[in-house]
Amino acid sequence: MNQAYHRSKQYSESKLGQLRQTLQSCVPANVAVLTFGSYARREASEQSDIDYIVVNDEIAAEEPQMEIIEQRIASIVKTEPSSGGAFAEKVARADMLRNLGGQNDTNHTLTRRLLLLLEGEWLANESSFRSLRRELLERYVSATKRDHQIALFMLNDIIRYWRTMTVDYMYKTTEDTKPWAIRNIKLIFSRKLMYTSGLFSVAMTIDRSEMAKVDLLERLFDLPVIDRMIEICGESRMIRALESYDLFLSRLEDAKVRSELKAVEPENHGNASFRELKNEGHRFTRELLCVYESTFHKTHPIHRAVLF
Repeated sequence: MNQAYHRSKQYSESKLGQLRQTLQSCVPANVAVLTFGSYARREASEQSDIDYIVVNDEIAAEEPQMEIIEQRIASIVKTEPSSGGAFAEKVARADMLRNLGGQNDTNHTLTRRLLLLLEGEWLANESSFRSLRRELLERYVSATKRDHQIALFMLNDIIRYWRTMTVDYMYKTTEDTKPWAIRNIKLIFSRKLMYTSGLFSVAMTIDRSEMAKVDLLERLFDLPVIDRMIEICGESRMIRALESYDLFLSRLEDAKVRSELKAVEPENHGNASFRELKNEGHRFTRELLCVYESTFHKTHPIHRAVLF
């Protein structure tokens, strides 16, 4: 069971170790290199690209040498992040902590902030990564003044990010003509599971003090998404959902299947590889709903909060 995940986890851990070692000597102490996506989730394969950002203090005395960092990362992971996106960029630490929901909170800043929480991992300067994530959690949770409440500000931003991803998918696959099939499958599986893990984590903040909420979220977000879901729900509840997810991982680690999905013509829903994963995706969604309903009683405030 979950053989593909165990393979991916072992592969990801190995690459993360290599990346950390090669970046150690070239990244200034005031700079953190953070990664998201399949490597951070421990779901990568040889076919995976790597998403990362370089976070530095605005008053930094020493600027990060982006070209050297990019070269070091490319020497370990050959597939680069998509150009023009939110990754492989230098970001000011303060920009990760301000304008939460404000007029200047762009899709890129929302993406970086929520991925930092839901699936972020460090490549250089672990202490800076943990400090940044802790401060961000404190800002979200401080808006919840009563112990019995769940962290509603964070919940609303997680929901906003999920909806942003679904709208972004439509834009990229229609107006921006990006490969649609593989993005559709990722949205159904990895994006949805990440979102679900965020909802479930926030649900766990009920009946806790402000600092206890922060401590719990920090501990849960320190786990890869699959491990986080098992921690919250129990392995027995997750068995059937993870069977579907393992099929998804096994297909995407196959270079032939991955290339086939990228080449599927627009709206060719009859492609065999796409159809198999799409059908399994419907099953996966139903299983996640069962896990949700069995983990959180109908009287739990998470049910009302996701609707109103």
